[in-house]
Amino acid sequence: IYTTLKISSSDLLTWHIEKKSLDARKKPNLFYVYTIAANVQNEKRIIKKNRNKNITIKEENDSYHCTPTGTHVLTYRPVVIGTGPAGLFCGYALARMGYRPILLERGASMEERQKDVQDFWKTGKLNPESNVQFGEGGAGTFSDGKLNTMIKDTSGRIRCMLETFVEFGADPSILYINKPHIGTDVLGNVVSSIRKHIIELGGEIRFNCKITDILTIEENSY
Repeated sequence: IYTTLKISSSDLLTWHIEKKSLDARKKPNLFYVYTIAANVQNEKRIIKKNRNKNITIKEENDSYHCTPTGTHVLTYRPVVIGTGPAGLFCGYALARMGYRPILLERGASMEERQKDVQDFWKTGKLNPESNVQFGEGGAGTFSDGKLNTMIKDTSGRIRCMLETFVEFGADPSILYINKPHIGTDVLGNVVSSIRKHIIELGGEIRFNCKITDILTIEENSY
């Protein structure tokens, strides 16, 4: 950093890796490409001195956070069906806002699900409600925990998701590695940690609860 920016150690305040990717275009020579975010003294002077290099001033954006947007007070606790990635993060967001959500999952908890999956791989005995497809964490839990998206993160939601994974036990490198993955051996513990935090915040998760129909009742029918 010092050499690239032509600065002294006293000019560099803080720095971190924004992105890391592998350039394999000139095989067999492989190169890692890094994007570094640095906080420096006298940044305008440094930018001017390095104007011919790929260096820019980064605009700091507010981190993404969920905010209530409804106009009515909830009469009942919100119910989330399924604890796959969408359901789990929905429950987490609702719990953080104090709504004490109820999450319903047809399969088993992560701990029980891991036992059922291991039993299937060893014996071929399938539990139709708790397996690689069904259970806490969703189908992707046993696919090496890959994290990949083809959309630009203009709102910061993806960054917020990755930071949440790190908060609950994932390796911090997923914040900057290109096409990151958590790893199946780690993801199970991350998922169960998020669930435990939802419960700590007043939420409730009911496993082995399969939704087969939804009945609606008119308010004036009571």
